[in-house]
Amino acid sequence: FVIAKCGMSLDGRLTAPPMESQWLTSAASRRDAHRLRARVDAILVGAETIRADDPRLTVRGQPDAKQPWRIVLSRSGKLPGRARIFTDRFAARTLVYRQIQLDALLRELGAREITSVLIEGGGEVLGQALDCGLIDKVQIYVAPIFAGGPSIAFAGNGAGSTSAAPRLSRVRYEKIGADLCVTGYPLYRDKAE
Repeated sequence: FVIAKCGMSLDGRLTAPPMESQWLTSAASRRDAHRLRARVDAILVGAETIRADDPRLTVRGQPDAKQPWRIVLSRSGKLPGRARIFTDRFAARTLVYRQIQLDALLRELGAREITSVLIEGGGEVLGQALDCGLIDKVQIYVAPIFAGGPSIAFAGNGAGSTSAAPRLSRVRYEKIGADLCVTGYPLYRDKAE
């Protein structure tokens, strides 16, 4: 089960311009995202997210929650050795996969009994997952800001036409802090036919 989660601005950006705060969404949205992390087997990001943000990819503020596996998808495998995911107490729960297609990676994770994956970014990985119809659920936190940053959410190829675009079913909108959380389940036109 694949959940795509991101915090983005109204203009569809995952990041602010360089040298500005890394957070677009509110503290309340970030707390809510930690509750989501606590319910999955793994958190998946692309190598560029590790290089640019040095995220922890840990569950915080959730007592007794098990730390999910941290999965990094990389073309080159060249990642900073001092990244938090390699140096903290959960380093043994970090896996790096090189030169593998996302659908093959998900099958590999399933073989390891990792059956729920939270894709947190970046935009290329989110876009690839959407283009390939691999996302079962989205949880998007939209901040009331036009950030203009360099990273675009879901930076894939797109559907080609509005009529072929995935649509969300069972959509839920929730105000969390100053943000709007949109949750739903994508329906892929080509898979329905």
